Amino acid sequence: MDKSYDISKIGGDKIALLGLFVIALLIARIIVFSKSAILLSEPIKLTRTGLSISMPDGNGWKSEKQWRYYENAFYLSSIFAPGSNSPTAKARCRYVLATETTDPQTLFVQKAFDVEGEIVKVEQIRKDILTFDWAHIENPKTSLILIFGTAKLPHNHRLDIEVQQIMDDPEMAEQAFKQIVKNLNFEENQLIETSIQIIAQVKSKGINDFLDNQHQQAFFLIKDSADDTIIKFPERAPIHYANNQNAAI
Repeated sequence: MDKSYDISKIGGDKIALLGLFVIALLIARIIVFSKSAILLSEPIKLTRTGLSISMPDGNGWKSEKQWRYYENAFYLSSIFAPGSNSPTAKARCRYVLATETTDPQTLFVQKAFDVEGEIVKVEQIRKDILTFDWAHIENPKTSLILIFGTAKLPHNHRLDIEVQQIMDDPEMAEQAFKQIVKNLNFEENQLIETSIQIIAQVKSKGINDFLDNQHQQAFFLIKDSADDTIIKFPERAPIHYANNQNAAI
């Protein structure tokens, strides 16, 4: 009786130890997942476009949380640099203003050429009314992974999203890309359509049709979303104006 009791006690101890080991593994997995999870910032709006995007921020990611304008496009970026000044990953969104239509495959080939990499796969992902064509590009020599996606927007605008990283965590770039797409919001801005119609009418009919009183003077500025003047009427404006109206696109 004593011997059988000792055997069952030893067996119970082994089961208890095995249970503790499983629990420890689960806790470790949760800790690793929480540290590697992609956290996002609050939505960052791009004025007058109907677009807002949340960028990776936290758990090693740092976002500027501000759109910046450069050469006909707005940029929003984040970098991944845990405990270091040298980033090992970066994410960037690029809102391109009126541009020539370029098919996604051409953009993928150009991106692969820029990083001297190869296209590993090409897929699509939808978010509300937007369809993103995206490619996974790798350069084994530099251990670089690049996820690049592009979506057509109304009025020949375009939204590009790309995430680059060194291959320490080969799934992070794709995870970050999909998180950005999943959490973005886009609603077509009717002011853009209205402004385009105004420009077309002004070019075809002239400015007088917009005046209630044909004898009063008016000064019109039509600007783009970077606040740069596109059209100014009259070209040499008088010192005093009866009306001062602005339209922005």
